[in-house]
Order: sequence, then C-alpha cells, then structure tokens
Amino acid sequence: MQMQLIMTVYGVNKITVERDVYCSVFCGQPATDPTVTKGNEVLKMSADPVVFDQVGEFTPGDDIEFIAELKRAAGGKSQPYLVGVVPKKAAPATSKPDSK
Repeated sequence: MQMQLIMTVYGVNKITVERDVYCSVFCGQPATDPTVTKGNEVLKMSADPVVFDQVGEFTPGDDIEFIAELKRAAGGKSQPYLVGVVPKKAAPATSKPDSK
C-alpha cells in the first residue's frame, strides 16, 4: 500500500556503511502538544537511497511530496518508509494564437 505525504523538509542525508547505503529525511510538523514542544517537531524518516537523488535542490523548509509505504517496525508496529518523490508539476505553457 502506497500513500503520498507532503512534508516540510529540513535536510536529507545518505550514508554508506559496509557497502549498504542508507538514507534519512529530516522533516518537521507543527507541535502536537505546545505545552512540551515549541515550534516544530523534527522527525527522522527512513528512505530508499533513490530519494536522495530525486529530491534535487531545495531550500530547507520547503514542502516536498513523497511516496511512502508502510514497513514493519519493532514491537509489531509499522512506520512509513519513503520510496520516492512526486515530481513537481510544470507550470502550464501559454500558447500564442496563430497569426493568419
């Protein structure tokens, strides 16, 4: 099952450990409990290494739309795993009327 998530992204990193490549996306969301967190809650999400290249250039704090799948996690729980980036839609081209 795949889903699309729009997240405010602060950073993306890729690391190689003994020939295995891992990728993480650091994103944020408004605090769910402002009595214990001020500003944004920063989350680290696991991602497929292709996500690093698909993100391309961005400014920290930009909203990016990802494709995610649920993966099994410890304790019988599940967590989203980012598998790709939804391409940005190009602005519609303005067409010039034919001059006849």
